[in-house]
Amino acid sequence: MTESVGGRAVVVGGSISGMLAARVLADFFDEVIIVEADDASYVKSARKRVPQGEHSHVLLQAGQQVLERLFPNFITELIADGSVVADFTNDLEWFHFGNWKKRFESGIVAVQQTRPFLEWHIQRRLRQYSTINIHHNSLVVGFILSADQKTIRGVKVRESNRVSDNDIMCDFVVDATGFGSQFRKWLPDAASQSPMETVKIDLFYATRFYQTDSSKLGWKNLMISAQLPDQPYAGVILSFEDNKFGVTLGGYLKQPPKTDEEFMLIAQSLPEPHIHEFLRNATPISDLHTYRIPSQVRNRFDRANNMPHHLVVLGDAYCRFDPLYGQGMSVAALEAELLGSELRNMKDRGELDTLHNRFYKQLVRITQGPWDMAITESFRHPDISGCRPRGVKLMQWLTRKIYRASANQQDVYLTLAQVMNLTKPSSAFFRPTLLPKIFVQFSSTDA
Repeated sequence: MTESVGGRAVVVGGSISGMLAARVLADFFDEVIIVEADDASYVKSARKRVPQGEHSHVLLQAGQQVLERLFPNFITELIADGSVVADFTNDLEWFHFGNWKKRFESGIVAVQQTRPFLEWHIQRRLRQYSTINIHHNSLVVGFILSADQKTIRGVKVRESNRVSDNDIMCDFVVDATGFGSQFRKWLPDAASQSPMETVKIDLFYATRFYQTDSSKLGWKNLMISAQLPDQPYAGVILSFEDNKFGVTLGGYLKQPPKTDEEFMLIAQSLPEPHIHEFLRNATPISDLHTYRIPSQVRNRFDRANNMPHHLVVLGDAYCRFDPLYGQGMSVAALEAELLGSELRNMKDRGELDTLHNRFYKQLVRITQGPWDMAITESFRHPDISGCRPRGVKLMQWLTRKIYRASANQQDVYLTLAQVMNLTKPSSAFFRPTLLPKIFVQFSSTDA
């Protein structure tokens, strides 16, 4: 169905997931309103209501592909404005499961920029759509329901310059308010039937930006992965626009650093000295910022029978991943594109009443691979709690073999890079040509 689905759609939250959802909705609704609590931002700097904006972010290849489909020539514009172009395997120095991986040209292009830089470019493209309007300094404080309580008819909005709340009536709502979503508070009956998958990772990550002479590095990105339970710390250096390098250190079941000295001590504790040496020789250009993620959480709305019609929840409001895997923005892009596909596949407007059911069933499939990738590693630590899926020990045994084989087997590393970039499923490792390369080096006792 390509004709108009309704008159007005509202997106709650102007996050990246919210902006991409708005772009998709613009193809199907006469008017799209984004209700955003933050100020209007027309500069490439972190917004005050986005604490993660002070940290490094990555846009995986799958996310880049979606952005290019939604905004033609978008990636070219990013590069022209200063985004860093890197080959995922050749420009990354990666220490993983006890080995440095051999670098080679993979053709997997990583386009790297800070999150505020990316947000600015998305906002710029949205402003070219006359049907998309952003209401800044406005906070949604509740949903407006139909008389039978089954359908969302609008949202209640509190604007900073108004004494009373304002009702915005609409035909469809997207909740993209992030992990702080009030969905369960505003719709307790629906929430009571939708279970949550929770893995308590108690993760911190701390970021500071630096500048240095990049010509002496020999790489554009460097990563030292955690290996639970023995090595709970991880570190990554990513190159961004304006010769900025974001250094992020993370730790599971650990306290975040409060001072620059503690930040340096964590870098020094990593199994390889590269990040510590980088910090000693680089010039800091920002303060140290920390953020904590108590749990990785996914809402299973697909298991609820009374979710309200004309509402979908996506982005971190639906699923918050372990951020050290860099999946959040790209999965949000895939979710927005899925929403567009479901709207396009409608046979008539009446199917808008059941769209949320179809959407959530597909949403589980989109998020399953990234979700499993992270929790398989998390559950290597005996003190990380949550419902351990059946077969997790087997998966840990298998992934350990994949990770170790990828250090010197180019085909294995390329497949790993494709799976990490969300362009291939994990089943790609089971190709007949790949399996011998994964298993030949290690005995079955390797665990």
